[in-house]
Amino acid sequence: MEVSMTPSTALVPAEAQAFTPDLGRYRKWFTAYETNKSDEIQEQLVHEAYYNSTGHWTEEEARKLRIRGQAPIFDNRIARKIDFLVGVEQRMRRDPKGYPRTPNDEQSADVATAGMRYACDINRWDFVGSGGTHDGLVRGIGVCFVGIKQGMTGPDPEIKSVQSDRFFYDPRSKRPDFEDARYMGLHLWMDIDDAKEKWPDKAQQLQQVIDSVAAGGILSRVDQNQETAWAEFESRRVRVVEFWEKTPRGWTYCYFVGEVMLDGGVSPYLDDEGKPDCPYAAWSPYVDERGNRYGPIRSMKPMQDEANHRRSKALHLFTTKQLHFRRGTLEDVDKTRSELAKPDGMIEHDGDWGNEVGIVDHSMDVAGQMQLLEQAQASLENLGPNPGLIGKGGGVADQSGRAILAQRDSGMTELSPVFERNRDWKLRVYRKLWSRIKQSWTAEKWIRITDENDAPQFIGLNQYNIDPQTGQAVSQNVVAMIDVDIIMEEGPDVITMNEELLQTLSQLGPNAVPPKVLIELSNAPNKERLFKMIDEATQPDPVVQQMQQRMARLEQLVQASTVDKNVAQSELYRAQAAAALLTASTPQQQKPMIDKMGNAIPQAPAPMPNLGIAQQALQMFPFHYAQPTIEQYAENASPPQPPADPDDQQQPGEPLPQQNAALPPPSGMPGGLPVNPQIAGMQ
Repeated sequence: MEVSMTPSTALVPAEAQAFTPDLGRYRKWFTAYETNKSDEIQEQLVHEAYYNSTGHWTEEEARKLRIRGQAPIFDNRIARKIDFLVGVEQRMRRDPKGYPRTPNDEQSADVATAGMRYACDINRWDFVGSGGTHDGLVRGIGVCFVGIKQGMTGPDPEIKSVQSDRFFYDPRSKRPDFEDARYMGLHLWMDIDDAKEKWPDKAQQLQQVIDSVAAGGILSRVDQNQETAWAEFESRRVRVVEFWEKTPRGWTYCYFVGEVMLDGGVSPYLDDEGKPDCPYAAWSPYVDERGNRYGPIRSMKPMQDEANHRRSKALHLFTTKQLHFRRGTLEDVDKTRSELAKPDGMIEHDGDWGNEVGIVDHSMDVAGQMQLLEQAQASLENLGPNPGLIGKGGGVADQSGRAILAQRDSGMTELSPVFERNRDWKLRVYRKLWSRIKQSWTAEKWIRITDENDAPQFIGLNQYNIDPQTGQAVSQNVVAMIDVDIIMEEGPDVITMNEELLQTLSQLGPNAVPPKVLIELSNAPNKERLFKMIDEATQPDPVVQQMQQRMARLEQLVQASTVDKNVAQSELYRAQAAAALLTASTPQQQKPMIDKMGNAIPQAPAPMPNLGIAQQALQMFPFHYAQPTIEQYAENASPPQPPADPDDQQQPGEPLPQQNAALPPPSGMPGGLPVNPQIAGMQ
């Protein structure tokens, strides 16, 4: 285990120079932890052995079983349940988000969110968070370190995993979030050369500790299980204790080995209120009445033991046989026992088989053991991640997504305290991380983020520019001035409901639902890229599209020319009809009469044409020659415009405007242009 970052003296406040650690009190409190928490430490080792499949049978139990000829078998259902809970936490995990505290901080909240997510990425928070969750579920305590490290471009926030077996705390603490603990820290064995390099001014005192058998040869309770592995290196290691104490003015720290103080002072890390903060964040799933911390394995262990014992016993009853006989019916008992153990053994006897000689029937014992085994396994399955939570309950294959989601919600109810405390732990880690960001990112810095289309973008922090109009310095995205609330976004689990809706829509047919809708409901990654590919595939070929437009234009022209031809033919018929009417309305001139002498007989003057009847005929059949054709209107006419003046609109009761009001006004008779007199029959 790596020692946490030693606070830099450049970051320590001025009052730290007057701080003097009480080494005697620290050693007393550390010893009190090992003494008062011995049962908890032992239980942690047992639970970890159960998870790792190394402690289901003790050495004494396994020895007795081997003497009996019974196999110490086990079915590790605890590890499967713990791994499933870690997977549930990973699925429920949400990224941190900054919310503005004032209306002027909305843009700053986005910058804070991007900065925190960038810090989580560079510190592999997903891996660290899963490790802390796993330790909490197995050992009952999960811890991580949130501090500051020296990066390539300057100080950066740091998140590190911490082995829970190296973590100690105030034994009087009973809160799952350790907020009531007065002290906490780490203890670990460190190579003497590494210790001298880290604290060179204490090299001589560290060597004296190595020379002391009392300081160098005693192992803590946690390290006793590793005593064999460290035996040859023990003379070259020292146990370093990193002690953090909560005081009225904030947290203080101290490094010591035995009676040698290595370093100490006020914590250089600050919280959101500007007070010295502790860099460790810990959580526990459960805390009992004695203050011992534990995970779900404590409730699973008795049923796991029962399942292991009953399964081993049932297998033993299946594979062993007992023989009953009346004295004198068997000639050689040892030979009979040997033959009975063989799969094809031959038993020689002189009695009545089944009465005087026979196999003892253990079928009732086997049936009873199997029934009790099934009950133990069922109880273990219903504890913690039950079949409803896993989604493997009865008839799940035929149930809808909403029904499966309801089963999972009912299974999560039992584990809600565990996940709520784990969520609070992650939230505290995020808030400590934001405090470290404000403390470390003081210089100009660029961070990279990824937008919804997986395109990298860069955000500049602590940017200072000169306003060309005022000539004054203008700041932008100054981290120390951002005031936000750090909250985790929690969303409902809609994956199962989306799958149900996707299945329903898929059954409607291949063309009933657009492909984009199906992709949106699916869990496919890079949906935007798929949408873009669909748009590109559905776009027609430009050449084909241009040809289609030309064909449509030709069809319109053909239709327009056909209409114009029909109109011209109709007008011709109208003109012929009008000419016939005019001819009929004109009185016929009588032929000249000649007398017998060959002289013309004077006659009355010829009657004048009835122009009234002709005008009436022309009004009945108006002509439109020389007017634009429909094709010409289609090419040149502008779209209709609404009247600018509301008074120009037609009012109720007013007559409709003439159909040809937009055409040029006639210069002769109403109804159209002047008629050719020859066509009209006018002489």
